[in-house]
Amino acid sequence: MKKYYTFLVLLPLMAVSVSAQSTKRGDVNEDGNVDISDVVELVNIILNGDENKIYTTCPDDGHHPHLIDLGLPSGTLWSCCNVGADKPEAYGGYYAWGETEEKDYYDWSTYSHCDGSSITCHHLGSDIASTQYDVAHAKWGNGWHIPTLTQMEELVNNTTSEWTSENGVAGIKFTGSNGGTIFLPAAGDRQYSELHNAGYDGEYWLSTLYESYERYADLLYFRSGDASRFVDGRDTGRSVRPVR
Repeated sequence: MKKYYTFLVLLPLMAVSVSAQSTKRGDVNEDGNVDISDVVELVNIILNGDENKIYTTCPDDGHHPHLIDLGLPSGTLWSCCNVGADKPEAYGGYYAWGETEEKDYYDWSTYSHCDGSSITCHHLGSDIASTQYDVAHAKWGNGWHIPTLTQMEELVNNTTSEWTSENGVAGIKFTGSNGGTIFLPAAGDRQYSELHNAGYDGEYWLSTLYESYERYADLLYFRSGDASRFVDGRDTGRSVRPVR
């Protein structure tokens, strides 16, 4: 009991070195107050490190990606931005399902996981999360991966969604029960050499193969705030919003 009490007393004193920009001595989370939430924040930093700090909204401090807590039942944390993006409203990269690099032309003839046509798709497994075919896992590591269908459904069913814009970019904002928010830009998709429907549609790959057709995979699709599951061809270039 004595050790625990001593630890709590020392925490606010240690907080000074955590952030040079704190507005008050001991204001670790920079919310303008020095209270128990600063103790929680400092413990989080000590145990997890800066890159594993958890937020309810993106602090937009230039050090993306951030872990965003939406109060989801499973405890799944969503990234604040897309793979290849440097801020929440940026479109980021476009990837065919199971590929980990962008390219200039998207169709079955350039898709690396088939033999030139949709009827020759290679089987990569029913779920590519955290495998060599997962672009989030390949580029970010540290436990990040493409969301599964189950995680997408949990997001949609346990948050409210609103069609809005951030810094002039149209997209959808999900708000959790704890007040946590993430913004997904309507980045459209890339087919052949063209970008389609940017500013109107959001098309985000999920890690799960569509069970009925080898050439299709699941995705999170939204337009004007209505987000739901959709399935489409694996060869199209689409966005990826990782989870941990």
